[in-house]
Amino acid sequence: MNVNGIGAAGYPAAGYETRRTGRNVAGGRFAEQAAEAAQATATLHGADEGSGDIAISSWADVVSGSSISVYKTQDFDAANPVYKVKTWDKSGNVTEQMVDVSKVDPENCDTAEMYAYTANLKESGKGSFEDTVLKAAVAKAVKNAEQRSAGSWSFSEKTDWVKIVNDIMQSEYQYGDLKGYMEWKKFLGFLEK
Repeated sequence: MNVNGIGAAGYPAAGYETRRTGRNVAGGRFAEQAAEAAQATATLHGADEGSGDIAISSWADVVSGSSISVYKTQDFDAANPVYKVKTWDKSGNVTEQMVDVSKVDPENCDTAEMYAYTANLKESGKGSFEDTVLKAAVAKAVKNAEQRSAGSWSFSEKTDWVKIVNDIMQSEYQYGDLKGYMEWKKFLGFLEK
């Protein structure tokens, strides 16, 4: 007996599967993007040898080949947190900036500023890694996915992180993932000063 024999008359199995598979392909470029990511390499930079600075978080973007790290400097003051953030492009060129988290505006800041901001939330005990740093990385990945067809998103591009999080929350709510919605709502609370 085949599938057509169990109450599925009028629904040819082969035709149904073909239509269903076609609907499940995300944007038509999914396979191309997955292959691109699988063949890409990235170097995760962390320790800043000889500087005395302490790496508190590091990320690598496999698709773009870039890397970013947040450091506490030797003269770090928890009462006035300023972090050193270093960004490497795929060619190994490095950009360094100092980020005063008290001046970061989550509605208009770049990736380096947001990563320093969320690293400070974690370091100060205001939130766990999962509630702060990881959420920022996921938000960036979502934004990257949205802009993939328009080119890669620069670490120095200013963006509205609150809008990104609100969009993610809306998706979680629409799909009935209330637990996910509440987790993102907690992160949104960290961003809304």
